[in-house]
Amino acid sequence: MSQISNKLKLYILFLCLFAITMMFFMTHRFDIYSIKDLLFFSILSIISESLLIQLINGAAVSVGFAISLASIIIGGPLTSALVTAIGFLFRTVKVPGRGYVHLLNTPIYKTVFNISQSIIVIGLAGTVYIKSDGVIGESDFITKPLPILLAVAVYVFLNTVIIAKLMSLLSGQGFMKTWMKNIKGLIPNAIAVGTLGIIIALAYISYGPFVVALFFSPLLLARYSFKLYMDMKHVYMETIQALTNAMEAKDAYTSGHAERVGEYAVKLARALNLSDRRIENIKNAAILHDIGKIGIDDQILRKPGKLTYEEYEKIKKHPSIGAEILKEVNFLKEVSSIVRHHHERYDGKGYPDGLKEDEIPVEAAILAIADVYDAMTSDRPYRKALTKEVALSEIEKNAGTQFNPEFAKMFVEVMRNEGEKEMLTNVN
Repeated sequence: MSQISNKLKLYILFLCLFAITMMFFMTHRFDIYSIKDLLFFSILSIISESLLIQLINGAAVSVGFAISLASIIIGGPLTSALVTAIGFLFRTVKVPGRGYVHLLNTPIYKTVFNISQSIIVIGLAGTVYIKSDGVIGESDFITKPLPILLAVAVYVFLNTVIIAKLMSLLSGQGFMKTWMKNIKGLIPNAIAVGTLGIIIALAYISYGPFVVALFFSPLLLARYSFKLYMDMKHVYMETIQALTNAMEAKDAYTSGHAERVGEYAVKLARALNLSDRRIENIKNAAILHDIGKIGIDDQILRKPGKLTYEEYEKIKKHPSIGAEILKEVNFLKEVSSIVRHHHERYDGKGYPDGLKEDEIPVEAAILAIADVYDAMTSDRPYRKALTKEVALSEIEKNAGTQFNPEFAKMFVEVMRNEGEKEMLTNVN
């Protein structure tokens, strides 16, 4: 807990107190209609939250909201808030590279945040459902769609507000920009998973828990199939990244270069409000942008002095070599174009195709800035690393010639603001 900022501590404390107040209110206003319903849906909630699917971009998806919405319809706000909180509390999630994550190895502040968020969001969504004349535990709930729509709307609004505030505290980005991005991503998911929740509630009321359990089985199978696909993508990425790491290991000066370029490029992409998919492509392209150097002689790559004209012409082939390698991997085809063009210049004097201005893919233009910035701020055999401020001044100076001027300006702003935040954090 001591590792997080005071503002974040206060935010989590506020949510915790709000959740406690919500529980006090709900226990005095609403009933738990059936312990059997509570236990059954709690088990489904634990299963749903444990079977998260980790995406390449670090996010995760589950069908937990379907269980929460169904339990609102079956048992009301108090039952649903408890069901959702129990699901978060007792879930066991397998995370790539970290093993199994559960209550006993999760920092307490994360658990408090998740439980508080679930009680607030689902508790208020359930309360709105009741207050708008929603039907509890009866199959004719389906004849009154307005309470369901309002409950889903409250879920989407509160969930995105709470998460956006958290992300703005962690990243320093503006709340509204973060919230708009979150809400656009959550609405389609909430509609799809909410529909599933309605079906589960209808099946439970009409046929009982056994049929719902049978209905849940195909969902688990579909989830397993999708997980196999995601695991395959992880293996592909790990294999190709291992090649990149092996190549970087040959030269102490470039060790960690791809990872740092990825961090810088993602920061710029987020500041430019690119979609999650495009940010994922940029991150993957950053990891793999120098993969084409596998086809370049080691003596040229590690030469401490100035390259000859012939040697430089060979070096200039690495983006096109890398693009050809990546084109053969189906889910990296979009990345191959970014890799091919990350050495293009805004004035058209870059390589391999001499693209200029808007001809250069946005992702490649972003990667170009991140790549050059890391090269300038890292030691090289022929010079010491430049300071952050000198490197940013060089980016500014070359805006409109080497770099897209809009992107260069934003990058400098992001990096300087980050420096100010670090100073403020150190003071606190």
